[in-house]
Amino acid sequence: MPTFEYETCLNCSVEGLFDFLARPENIIRVSSPDLGITFSSAPAVIERGSRLDFQIITFGQLVKSSHHIVEFSRPLLVVEEQLEGPMKSWIHRREYEATADGVVLRDVVEFEKPGGIVGLLLTESKISDHLEDGLFYREQRLKEFVSNGEIA
Repeated sequence: MPTFEYETCLNCSVEGLFDFLARPENIIRVSSPDLGITFSSAPAVIERGSRLDFQIITFGQLVKSSHHIVEFSRPLLVVEEQLEGPMKSWIHRREYEATADGVVLRDVVEFEKPGGIVGLLLTESKISDHLEDGLFYREQRLKEFVSNGEIA
C-alpha cells in the first residue's frame, strides 16, 4: 500500500497542538478553502471510536466520506480510518513529538487508490501531490495560529 509522509515543525506545546486538531471545527479552519470540507456529523472533540461524516471537493468532484478514530492517545497519536469513501483504503496517522523547539507533527497516510475508471485516472503521484499541497496549506495556517497565540 502506498504511503505518504509529511512533517510540520511548530513552536508550541504538544498538548496545545493536539487539543487544537482534536476539534473538527479547527480542521475546517486549517484546510484549504478549495477543499470545501464540511462535516455533516462529528463530535465537538474527537476521541477513540468517534465517527466523522463529511464531504470534500477533491479533483473537481464532490465526495462524501466517513472516517472513524481507531486510535487516540492524548497527546501523542490519532489514527483515522476510512469507513466509506472514494478510496479502497485510507489510514491517516497523526503523530505528535515534543522537541526542544516545540513539536513535530508527522502525518503518515497509507492509501489504496480506487478501482475502476477513477482509479485509472488517479495515480499515486497525483494523490501524493494533492496531499502535499493540502498539508502545506495546513502548515501555513497552523503557523499563523501559533504566532497569534491561538495555539499555545
